This record gives sequence, C-alpha cells and structure tokens, in this order.
Amino acid sequence: MIVAGIDVGNATTEVVLLEESGGSRRILGAGRTSTRGVKGSVSSLRAAAQLLRRLEHTTGEKADCGVVAPLRAVDTRTASVPEQARATGRLRVVAAGVRTPGGLGCGVGRPWPVGAAGHPDGPVVVLAHRQLGYAEVAAGVRGLATQGVDVQAVLVEGDEAVLVANRLDGAIPVIDQVDVNDVAESAAVAVEVREPGRALSLLTDPIALSSAFGLSADELVDAAAVTRLMVDRSNGVVALGNQPLQSSPNPEAWINVSGKRYEFSQGCRLVASSPVGAATSFWLGQAEERQVDDLFGIDLDNVADRAGSRRGTVSSGSYLIAALSAGGSTDGAELLAAELGVVVLTAPSEAAAARAGALTTPGADPLDVVVDLGAGTIDAIGTDFEVVAAGAGELLTQAVATVLELTRSAGDWVKRGPCVRVEGGQRIENEDGSRGFLPGSVAAALVGMLAVEGPAGLMPFDRQHTPAEWRALRLRLKEAVFGANLRRVLAEFGAGAARALVVGGPAEDEELLGVVSRSLPTSVVVGRARVGGILKSGPGVPPLGCRYAAALGLCLYGLRAP
Repeated sequence: MIVAGIDVGNATTEVVLLEESGGSRRILGAGRTSTRGVKGSVSSLRAAAQLLRRLEHTTGEKADCGVVAPLRAVDTRTASVPEQARATGRLRVVAAGVRTPGGLGCGVGRPWPVGAAGHPDGPVVVLAHRQLGYAEVAAGVRGLATQGVDVQAVLVEGDEAVLVANRLDGAIPVIDQVDVNDVAESAAVAVEVREPGRALSLLTDPIALSSAFGLSADELVDAAAVTRLMVDRSNGVVALGNQPLQSSPNPEAWINVSGKRYEFSQGCRLVASSPVGAATSFWLGQAEERQVDDLFGIDLDNVADRAGSRRGTVSSGSYLIAALSAGGSTDGAELLAAELGVVVLTAPSEAAAARAGALTTPGADPLDVVVDLGAGTIDAIGTDFEVVAAGAGELLTQAVATVLELTRSAGDWVKRGPCVRVEGGQRIENEDGSRGFLPGSVAAALVGMLAVEGPAGLMPFDRQHTPAEWRALRLRLKEAVFGANLRRVLAEFGAGAARALVVGGPAEDEELLGVVSRSLPTSVVVGRARVGGILKSGPGVPPLGCRYAAALGLCLYGLRAP
C-alpha cells in the first residue's frame, strides 16, 4: 500500500510517499512547493494535488490514498500603530542624523534667513531656502560675518551642506535637507555636527541644552526627552518654540489580554509572558476590532535597542504581530479526493502528524515534546496535550524586511544566516571580523555592501551596518520571535517539556538551536529532528531533514487508519 501525506502550510506545501509492504515501510519520495494562496483555500489544495502528481511521475509510483490534516490559516501582518507623541514642551527635533552634513561644531542662535534686512543682535543660525545656490548661500554667510554678526550654524533646505561648508571661513556646522520655513519662527535653534560615528555632546546633554536655551527648571524633563532622541546621532537640529506644542493625541491601539484591554506596546510585552490564547482581540486605531484565538507580537524598537543598534541604521518604530484568526479549520479532504481520484482521509490534527513524523528521528524519546515551526504558527504536542500558538517563520521574515527596508522575498533570504561585507574585487569581511576572498570578482556596485547567498548568487542588501552589527541584530530578532514564543509555548507543558524536538522549515536555520538554548531554561534540552531516519528510503531519496515531519506523520496515520 502506498500512502501520500499532504501537508499544506501557510508558506510551503510538502508531500511524502510512503510504502508499506510485507511489514516493512519505505519512503519512496518527497517534494515541496510554495503554497498557492491562503492555506486551506481551493488554490492551495489544487497546488498540493499538482505537487503529488509530479512526485508520482518522478517516482513512477501512484498513491493508493492520501491523508491531509485540518487546515488553519494564520494572518501575519505589520501593525501600523499610531505613535503617541512624546511630551517635549517647547522643544522639538527638527533633524537627526542627516546623510550629508558639512562643517563641524555646535552652535545656538535665533534663526536668520540669508538676505534678510536689518542687523541681528546676538548669535544667529542662518537659514537658506532651496532656490539659493551653494555659492550664494556661502557668500551671504560670509557677508554677515563681515558685518560682525555671530553666525553659529547654517541650515540649508537643499542637499548642498558640504559645498557650503567648504566655502566658509572656520568650522561652522552646516546641515541640509531641513525645512527652513518650519524653524523660521522659533525662538532659538541648536545645531551640532560631529565626525561620522562620534556622539553628539550638546544635543545629548539635557543640562547643557537647557542652559544653552535658557530653559526653566520645570523644562529640564522636556530637554531630557529630546536628548534621548539624539543618542547615536552624529548631527542634529533642535528648535525652541515660543509656546509648548499643542498636539491632539492619536487614538491608542490596544490588545485584549485575559479579559483586560492594554495599550498596544504594553499588550505586546504582556502576551510574551502570558499563556497561549490569553490575547483574544486587538484594535490598531482604525477599522474594527479583530477577534483572535491567539496573538504574538514584537516591538522592533525594543529589539533594536537590545541589540545595541545605532539609531538611524534600523527602520523601526513599528510592531509586528501574528494573529491566529478565530474561525476554525478547513477540511480539504473532499476537494483533494476529487482532484486526485483516490480516497483522502483527514487526520486528527497537524500537530499530531508532526509528532508522529518527528519520532522517526534516531534517538527520539516517545515522551519528547515535538515543536513544529511553521510560517504562521508554532504547534507543540506532547503525549496527551497540544498547543497552537501564533508567530513563527513569516513573523521573522517580515521583521527582517521591515528593519532593513527590504522586500519580503529579500528578507526571506537575508534572515537565514551569516553575511559578508564586500570590500572590493574579491575581498570580503566575515561576521567574526576575519577576511577572505570570493571565488570571483563582483560588480563595483556591491562594494561596501552586506551580502548573502541568494537564489542567483551573492545578493546585496545593506550599507548601514557592519557584519558584526547585523549579526547582533539578526540574532536578537530571532530571539524575539522564536526564543520568546517558545518560552510561552513550552511553559504550557510545565515539567513535561524536559526534551523537545523541533521540526519544520524554520528549524533548518543553522542559528536556531543556539538562539533557543540562550532563551530557554537550562533544564530544557532542544534538538533538531531527522525525519524518517529510522525508516528505509528508496533509491535516490535524499534525507528528509526536519521539514517533512507532518507529511510523513500523515502517511503513518493513513497506514494505521481502518
């Protein structure tokens, strides 16, 4: 008898052909493809049927029956949460970390447009509108200095700060790409430029900034809030208004956890330490409330801070959530049977199938908890208990894509492991600081970029980080997704989770076991499954690794079914 195990996932679909003859079982073949459409949809099931037909053609064997599990889709999304404005009183950040500043130093003065009539009293920060060329701006600044005006800094609306700075006498900070109309009515402006990579002194010191602006004691807390925003910048502009900013608060997004509504960021933190299923609904400040069976989220700003990422090198400021939609599962057996022309059975659960497949690993213990890492969910199952939690591989993909401003497909490749930095010609720098050589030269456009092995060779993806910085951030993202989520999942099993076997596509990540070992208690031992390792395989059938646990488990269920 030949059984086909058909595992339709949120991202990929796997099929295994297993033969039982004379009391012996043999793996005839295995294949996978990307899931078409939403898991459980008609298109996803038809694509699974096509994959089985291709596998039958390749192996020359035809399935006598098929087995599928109940299918449940997971919605993984980037949550655009309205950011609550920080209270900074009369102070506000105008610019921070622009790419092309000029000059060096810091200065504080009242704003003064180039070419304005009159003679200003006291120090000024010169404002230059976009229509003025760099030569005209520099001439205007030199003219003010000749008249005895104390020019502290220059703000340019265009992108010619370096050209302006090179034509001035002395070290005057010049920052471009500033909306000068936005600061023209300010009472005073503070500007600072340091060498690339060096920390600011005035704009990160709340006491010094308060003194420079002549703030009252009550406004010191506002200065502290502003200076925190300037950490890790090497240039910036802070303006002092005549009146405190009046801003209407944005509606607060929220998450309902254990029957109580929490502000979104607090809810995300609480979910990570709460039982699976504690989050029952959420609202993002728009549309309508969404009901869920489980939710898991990560705060990208918090991850970047924990990784020590320099501000401005990571595109964060948002949350990522994975929501397990309330609505139950889909049974695809009937449609698959019509497509394939054979009987298709429905197994009790996807998690149970993954457990059966994982326990074909050499050295597996019948008491092991099996953890199936999918694109949308983490399914964990022990001897008599199972948990389905939102948040897995797709959450990590979107996290990487968001912080590096990449496409989702690029993020899927970049997340997988170590990168190199192309230094020129064939020279590369590795994440551990060592250097080596590529087998051939690369295009000049790749020089200075981080790159990973992609579908068509070396794939560049970032210029803002060193290899070591990206490694630290990548591992923190993996800990935030897999480490934190596995902690709450295995906590459901209590002392019964002393040993765990991980399976699924994300389990192939070579860094996963290291991330998990640092995140879980030392009493929990986690290993990677080698699915089908105790079974015979047909000629030319490669090892199933850890991806095909559910598909093989469905086959085993089909052989036991009456």
